[in-house]
Amino acid sequence: MINKRLLHLVLKNWKATLIVLLFLVIAMKSKYDYHLMEKAYDTQIDSHKAQIEGLKEIHKQEIREKQKLMESHLESIAVIEEEYEDALKQLDKLREKKNNEYTKKFSHDRPQLIKDIETKFGIEYAP
Repeated sequence: MINKRLLHLVLKNWKATLIVLLFLVIAMKSKYDYHLMEKAYDTQIDSHKAQIEGLKEIHKQEIREKQKLMESHLESIAVIEEEYEDALKQLDKLREKKNNEYTKKFSHDRPQLIKDIETKFGIEYAP
């Protein structure tokens, strides 16, 4: 008897019943869509976190490589500076040796000094 009354009420107000049912379907569909969007958002956040961690690791590796290169360059510079200092010392010794040699030639063997100067600089001695 209650079922007949309920059926009669539903059939009499079918438009309102249909609106309520459609509203419920829309509400459930919206809730489902919201849940899917929330899931996609969480997945995207996890993906971004993983990408950030990957980038951080790549950055750390690049920094390590740059430090190795910097150390290598500093070692190379130190070696070059050492070689430069050695070359300067050898040049000073050679200069001192040549200076002593030309001083002796100036005192004892001027004609040979004149020939050396003419040969080296391509000029003629005019007394």
